[in-house]
Amino acid sequence: MATVEISHIEIMALKKLAIINGALAQSISGQARIEQNALLRVLVEVLARADIAKETA
Repeated sequence: MATVEISHIEIMALKKLAIINGALAQSISGQARIEQNALLRVLVEVLARADIAKETA
């Protein structure tokens, strides 16, 4: 498994992107909404992994 380092600033940017993406997903419909929600789930998972990695470091 490869290791990727993410800076604090990058984590903050990803969190803001997740918030914006969630708002966008709520304002659209159809396939675009499904895709935005899928992207949101990926962003949330990456952020959770980053938080876990930060706590165990």
